[in-house]
Amino acid sequence: MLPPIRQLEAFLAVAEARSFRLAADRMGMSQPALSQNIAQLEAHLETTLFLRSTRSVRLTAEGEELRGQLQTLLPALRDALDRTRSFGQEDGTLLRLGFLASAAVKYLPYALQQFRAEFPKVIVHARDDTAEGLFAAVNDGKLDLAVTSFLPHKNLQVEFKLFRADPFVAVLRRDHPLSKREEVTWAELLAYDFIGANSGSGTRLATDEAMRAINRPARTSMDFNHYTAVAAMIEAGMGVSALPTVNCPAEDHPALCTRPLTSPAVTRDLGILTPSRDGAISHIVQRFQAHLIASVEIAHRDDRPGAGAAVAAKWPREGHSNP
Repeated sequence: MLPPIRQLEAFLAVAEARSFRLAADRMGMSQPALSQNIAQLEAHLETTLFLRSTRSVRLTAEGEELRGQLQTLLPALRDALDRTRSFGQEDGTLLRLGFLASAAVKYLPYALQQFRAEFPKVIVHARDDTAEGLFAAVNDGKLDLAVTSFLPHKNLQVEFKLFRADPFVAVLRRDHPLSKREEVTWAELLAYDFIGANSGSGTRLATDEAMRAINRPARTSMDFNHYTAVAAMIEAGMGVSALPTVNCPAEDHPALCTRPLTSPAVTRDLGILTPSRDGAISHIVQRFQAHLIASVEIAHRDDRPGAGAAVAAKWPREGHSNP
């Protein structure tokens, strides 16, 4: 076991000053405390490092050997510790983030505002992508963190931490026959032309699961990557859709409305994706993650109990099951 750094610093101070009194002054400590550090170091090494007399302090052969080694090693150790403390706070440090478009709109502004106040020198690069693209980018080391929906990821070096199980609702024109219902079943919704999400997305994964559960394929007319395109097609009368609540049009939308979707109840799991490799998570990534979770809690503070949109009570927890 290595001795405490304070003892090594005390030894070097005495070795350079050749005086316990002068060394104690330079270190800003009492002479008895300095002597105790030296005694503890000698006991740890089981050797004598100094020859003391009333007039002089001299190094033993063992003390001279230790001094020669520490003159190089101790400054390097101090530098390593200083660099670790300041890691991510130097000019030019880069944080690379990826988001689903809807998650970027909902969560990124507040999280980024708080992060930049804490780390003004960090350069943030943020982009949106599909869930499939985000999983690939984190696995390949191109992103430090992503907010994405869940996808199976058995062979990827990534970790998915669930923070929200987002329920699907039916999205309809206000003049659609199903809009008069208090709730809509999947079977009823799939009787109409269905506007869906492209493959490789968490939304597509969840809707496909629902269709398999009731053994009824969709009459899919179009597939899109972006939820705003889906909403635009519904508004144009091209069909109906099922979307997670985070992606839904506002309640006061003039042309569109939503209805609870049942039989089965389906969620899209949203979470934070990070690399699982050693050394991939820095302090600045952890701090952004903390601000992001605070942003999620603020965004859903007013979710009503039973609406299925509450932030996960115990975060982080693993989200490794299909929606």
